[in-house]
Amino acid sequence: MVYITSDIHGAFDIHKINPREFIPGQTMTGDDYLVICGDFGCVWDGGSSDRFWLNWFESLPWTTIFIEGNHENFDVLEHYPVVEWNQGKVRQIRSNVFMLMRGERYEFAGKSWLALGGGFSHDVEHRQAGKNWWNVEIFSKEEALHAQQTMEAHDWKVDIVLSHDVFSAHPLANKYQHNMANYSDDRVHQHEFLESMRQKLDYQIWFSGHYHVDRIDYFDQKPCVVLFDTVEEVDTLIQKAKDHQPLDLAQ
Repeated sequence: MVYITSDIHGAFDIHKINPREFIPGQTMTGDDYLVICGDFGCVWDGGSSDRFWLNWFESLPWTTIFIEGNHENFDVLEHYPVVEWNQGKVRQIRSNVFMLMRGERYEFAGKSWLALGGGFSHDVEHRQAGKNWWNVEIFSKEEALHAQQTMEAHDWKVDIVLSHDVFSAHPLANKYQHNMANYSDDRVHQHEFLESMRQKLDYQIWFSGHYHVDRIDYFDQKPCVVLFDTVEEVDTLIQKAKDHQPLDLAQ
């Protein structure tokens, strides 16, 4: 089984995936997965806090997978090795903890998955470059091209899209103002890039996070599920979306 959530922010919101609160976690096994749609935050400074939480993740029976959010330490993440995993490249954080890389497509749990991590920080002016904010939080032109080439090789077909931020057509894309002047010339506008991908992709469901809400919206009759408190099984969410059921924070 595959469960999915977003935005655990290291110690701040990790309680929602602790098996004491996340009841399905008490019976999950090595054949199961937990997917986090960005803002993992447990790889931050390479220090004792990171080691504590990564040791904890490694002690859990399931495999934890995350994409990049915007609240990540990208410098530290880049020190982890790149390996092949389920037909795509990942950074291996621990034996059962992997970061899916931008523009990579994977096959696991009977489904195909596209990783489109990264997102805009709306609080750039209150953060310091190289300390708690990184220009690379959004896609580069090279990464965008790689994602396009990956999907061209698969006829633009994938079951599940994972992003942290949302595409331009989503109402939440207008929640904050973003200034591309904060970014180097090799970066692309994240919302516009994701929108260009959405318009070409043949997908079943799109998951994202970032906005600290739980909701389902539909675009060209295809669901986009934004997650925060919800920790739920992927197939259950797919069925809810098909039936146009509300997100009820089931855990």
